[in-house]
Amino acid sequence: MIYSIGMNTVDYHGHKTAVYENQFFRLECLANAGPRIVRLIPSWTGENLFAEVPDLVTSTENGDYRPYGGHRLWNAPESVHYSYIPDDDGLTIKQYEDGIRLQGCIEPITRLRKTISIQMSSSHPFIVVKHIIENQGWTTVRLSPWALTMMHPGGTAILPQQVGAVDSETVLPNRRVAMWPYSRWEDARLKLGDDFITIKSTSNPQPFKIGYFNPHGWLAYYYDDTLFVKRFGVRRNEEYPDFGCNTECYTNHRFTEIESLGPLVDLHARKEVVHTETWEVYRENEIPGDLLGGKKVKDIIG
Repeated sequence: MIYSIGMNTVDYHGHKTAVYENQFFRLECLANAGPRIVRLIPSWTGENLFAEVPDLVTSTENGDYRPYGGHRLWNAPESVHYSYIPDDDGLTIKQYEDGIRLQGCIEPITRLRKTISIQMSSSHPFIVVKHIIENQGWTTVRLSPWALTMMHPGGTAILPQQVGAVDSETVLPNRRVAMWPYSRWEDARLKLGDDFITIKSTSNPQPFKIGYFNPHGWLAYYYDDTLFVKRFGVRRNEEYPDFGCNTECYTNHRFTEIESLGPLVDLHARKEVVHTETWEVYRENEIPGDLLGGKKVKDIIG
């Protein structure tokens, strides 16, 4: 059973939050801004797995954009003009028996409206997070739904790799990687392995970002003996943004962001696109053996 303990009594750095929890998690969402999930606290740790960056501001021609921290919904490809649109007010929250729906206002420039729907399992430590982008404008928009989660600093992102041939063709390539202009191959935080790419969160302020097509449909972040896993659908025959990326990871000294993307779509007026993630959280000794190919998480991160 999931229940609210009040939308006006819990504080997130001066902002009101709606709080929902069960025996596995305490989850907090901004009550007025976003949509934004700012805290995910496992019952066995009592600590937020998400990064909290309420002071972080990006000044743009549209005004000051605040990521706040935690989990948000954007649309790719990223654009200075269309991505950083302030969402500090106008949020509405609707509670259901098994979850909540966070609906943002219609963006004044893009005419897009973003909604995050959250359902917790009452029997297992996982959460279904549905991301919805509606086109409330009058013209078709080409975009990809993009789910970004800012993780607590000090952990390690784990990105599974394609192993073996694609469609039994051993003469064809099976991996491609996208790098951003500020990223460097020699970055000490990056470890390229045959089965996994890992990216450590350190005090290095230099940003780093990498992306790729991930056929496994999951990515993870390991922090303080806890593994956070995001699962998502994979569509091999559809086009993705950023040189074909459905998985991306960004890091600096404040947070590490693990990101999943849906295929590019031509979103017609008064239509919507949905991108769903399933979140799983495990204690280190409870990580399913098949998830990491039989390997121990500490052997993977080194």
